[in-house]
Amino acid sequence: MLPDDLVMETCLLAGEIMLRSGGETYRVETTMAMIAQSAGMESVHSFVTPTSIIFSYRSGERSLTRMIRIPERTIDLNKVTMVNQVSRSVVSGGMAIQEAYRRLQEIDQEKRQYPNWLQNLAAGVASGSFAVLQGGSGYDLLPTAIAGLCVNISSGYFQQILRIKFFAEFMSAFLGGLIVYCFCLLFPVLHLNLMIIGAMIPLFPGLAVTNSLRDLMAGDLIAGISRGVEALLTALAVAVATALILSFGR
Repeated sequence: MLPDDLVMETCLLAGEIMLRSGGETYRVETTMAMIAQSAGMESVHSFVTPTSIIFSYRSGERSLTRMIRIPERTIDLNKVTMVNQVSRSVVSGGMAIQEAYRRLQEIDQEKRQYPNWLQNLAAGVASGSFAVLQGGSGYDLLPTAIAGLCVNISSGYFQQILRIKFFAEFMSAFLGGLIVYCFCLLFPVLHLNLMIIGAMIPLFPGLAVTNSLRDLMAGDLIAGISRGVEALLTALAVAVATALILSFGR
């Protein structure tokens, strides 16, 4: 692999990991540009959206341009932090580009910092606690935690089957609401409205909204609007599922 091609592969891999792991658009562009410029590349330009990366630079008389697609995204801010550390090491001269590429490959292959069972358990605890914080009783805690746990587990499962995020989130929200509704039928003392709100906590697009606002303020209008629409669709899926469940109790 030619040195120029290695720089391109390193930059694209760094950007892909960050974007796929929930990194902001401006952070992806800055990281790729810093790595390329530290390797001596000129006229470095990038165009990043939530689903694609276009990157180009000039090395002597040779110009390189590449584009990659990012079909799936998740949230793993630990990987974003590790890629940032690699880019800082490259810029400071403490890591060669070959070593940086190998390290990025290792980061890409690493499993998530927290196992799935722990993430699902945390989602359940957050759901139950939120219902209580909103004014629910202690009786609402466990049923809402169970519903939130099921929502978090089913979200990934439905997305693998349906391949359309909106419908996967709708099905997960509907399942969580249905579990809460069944608990309320069995135990009328429970608070249906508060429990439904708590059960939907794992689906709330907090990071998408934050990144959307950050991209818009930074001037990345396409990326900001795209993330905002993505968050809006998630909220719409949750709202429709919730409305259906509440209509059962009329």
